[in-house]
Amino acid sequence: MTPTETVTAFIDHWNGGDMEAMYALCAETVVWHNIPMEPFAGKPAMRAAVEGFMADVAACDWQVHAIAANGKIVLTERTDGFTFKDGRTAAIRVMGTFEIGEDGLITAWRDYFDMLEFQREFTPEAAGA
Repeated sequence: MTPTETVTAFIDHWNGGDMEAMYALCAETVVWHNIPMEPFAGKPAMRAAVEGFMADVAACDWQVHAIAANGKIVLTERTDGFTFKDGRTAAIRVMGTFEIGEDGLITAWRDYFDMLEFQREFTPEAAGA
């Protein structure tokens, strides 16, 4: 796969709920960094973080508005939508950077977003739940 195809497949697996296929596209040493939060280093840490975040999520709908690649770096402009098990929905605007290693696996994933928007969308109290 090209780097763009790898990132597209990663997002498609996330949206489809096939987390094992999503993890399979990541290197063991992957670093996932949601800026401005602390990064998760290594696939086990990433897995634990994803499982914690997704515990209350029923479905995902990440919409890619633009995608561009420069060699093994892929940039995405997205709206990441989530439906929670209690029926609430949330969405956040994201700029993502993915780095692809020589083996074709994702070695780094950084998402940049507005923390106030995140808190407003993802905190049940802020959403009026």
